Amino acid sequence: MINICKNFYLNIVQVQMINNLRLTMRSLSSFFILCIVLSINGMTCDAYLELYDFGPGTIGAPMLFRVDSHNGPTGPSYEFRFKFDQLPQYDKTIVLNQYIVDYVVTFESVKAGNYTVQIDAWTCNHGVPFDSLGTLNSTFQLTDSLTGTIAVNDNPRKRVVSTAETFKLTARTKYYFNFFNSANISYKWIINDEPQIESEGVIRHSFSQPQLNNISVIVTATKTNGSRLIQKSGTFNLTLESKDPITNLTIDGPTEVKVFERVQLDCKIHGGTPPFQYEYTFWMDKPYSEYINVIKDSNESFSSLIRYFSAKGTRTAKIVARNDISSIEKRMEISVY
Repeated sequence: MINICKNFYLNIVQVQMINNLRLTMRSLSSFFILCIVLSINGMTCDAYLELYDFGPGTIGAPMLFRVDSHNGPTGPSYEFRFKFDQLPQYDKTIVLNQYIVDYVVTFESVKAGNYTVQIDAWTCNHGVPFDSLGTLNSTFQLTDSLTGTIAVNDNPRKRVVSTAETFKLTARTKYYFNFFNSANISYKWIINDEPQIESEGVIRHSFSQPQLNNISVIVTATKTNGSRLIQKSGTFNLTLESKDPITNLTIDGPTEVKVFERVQLDCKIHGGTPPFQYEYTFWMDKPYSEYINVIKDSNESFSSLIRYFSAKGTRTAKIVARNDISSIEKRMEISVY
């Protein structure tokens, strides 16, 4: 009787294990089928929309809207829908086989101000929108003036310069396909409230003392576009800080010390406009490897570093002094006995 009950119990356990296995297989099958469906629909990619509007835009000149869906080449085609809330006449739907789209718009007969655009992106199958990649809402600016930048030595991000150098200043308009390159353009430069004699788009200038320098250039462009005469003006502004470079670095300190004896290095920066940074590096290869690095920020031209060395050997000391526009380096040997 006991054996019969045991066999009956084992049979029940076996049936439950088989049923559990079947349920697991069904779940796995459903999971893999879902993954295949999502992959076919292009949903396994982490798509998101990013807009580059290359603005602000000038009324009457082309403005580029570039949308990147970051979806990769997973769909046979893509549909991008541009909807301008206040300017519906410029709404447009673009279908193409790339996940990045460029829409070039020339806004005419509109007022200067801020506007909004909504962009919807879809993947398509046989030309029919199938899977939404998302919606993006953005604000852009339209102006009736020329827009552009002033580049220093061809670098539009440079904001600090040396009083010891002469720099090239370049006025750059920023338009799609260089729309105003064929125009007749005039320039009027003003530096620290003083008009400059040069009337070209590129001038050279130096700054004799540390200070903030306000630079502006008034640009006027005139061109014929078909039967229309287009004339636009704009002022590009830039604030540059001029600083004196470091001319010398002197170091006062011992070249021979005992183990655990106090070592003080006194550094003096000559010239230069603060803030400064001091970097002290000590290293030794024999009798064992050692490397020490210390960085100090300071507004003072004088700095001291105190160290103790716990073992014999010759250390190479490298001291670097920097400010925003220059750096100078000195080296010395310190023998520890």
